[in-house]
Amino acid sequence: MTSAAASPTPSPGPQPARPSSLGPPETAARAPDSFGSPAAQPDEPALFLHCVVRAEHQLPSPPPLGVGEPAQPVRLLRAGPVAAVASPVTGLAVVGEQEAQRHLDLLVELLDGGPLLPLRLGSVAPDEEAVREEVLTPAAEELLARLDALDGLVEVHVDVDEDAMTAVRAAVDDDPRLAAAVSAGGPGPDDIDARVALGERVAEAVVARRERQADALLARLRPAALADAGRGRMGGPEDPVLRWAFLVRRDDEPEQHDLRHFDQAVEQVRREHPELVIEYVGPLPAFHFTTGYEPAGAGGAAETSRWGW
Repeated sequence: MTSAAASPTPSPGPQPARPSSLGPPETAARAPDSFGSPAAQPDEPALFLHCVVRAEHQLPSPPPLGVGEPAQPVRLLRAGPVAAVASPVTGLAVVGEQEAQRHLDLLVELLDGGPLLPLRLGSVAPDEEAVREEVLTPAAEELLARLDALDGLVEVHVDVDEDAMTAVRAAVDDDPRLAAAVSAGGPGPDDIDARVALGERVAEAVVARRERQADALLARLRPAALADAGRGRMGGPEDPVLRWAFLVRRDDEPEQHDLRHFDQAVEQVRREHPELVIEYVGPLPAFHFTTGYEPAGAGGAAETSRWGW
């Protein structure tokens, strides 16, 4: 299996996802190198692989369209207790924004039928036999165990940022000595080293403030989630306050680790922090928790998704 090249406003409840909102593609489960590349064989028919599901997974009726032009209905390729969802394609040399969005939309649609394990965006196989013999059959029991562990669970994303100048002013105001140095105009224009040092102090103050903000936000959101994981770079002066994935139950549960209660937690955070821009996306397949998870805050989940987002 190979990969072709891969080139929300606040409101109650999570918003539909865009590929760009999910983070950069990461290494996913791979099949042997015998799988063909669409770029190497542009005129040959192939199968674009979307995800792995249980063998009894029911596709919507009629089956949704996959990727490619013209797009064809997806199909289930079963092998024992599991199956792959695939799109027949011909001549798909590059996976662009349109294909990425369709792939994501399809995964979200399929999630209604049960748990799934997303495959890396652009995963392509030459034929059904290769999918069954080289992807599904060798790992069928492990894949089924992962699917069972994710039954009834969904992932949601919370992205938090703040206007840069607002963040700088607030960080400086939090430190009286730094505020005094800045308000005094800083070192003279010829004292380059001192001016650089003052700029570094301001940047460090911004980072420290964002770390405190992230810790406070996670403390408010983690109680409503089963597990959580970072989704990308944070901690720099130009990085967002928070870029995080949370695992919740789709249906209500007594422990309140479910989508409805997480919705309420996000809305409460928005009310408490009007200075922050908070984007909330989902429900999504559990991209960041496909190999298991530990309780929220335990730090056991990977920081990036193994499955392509």
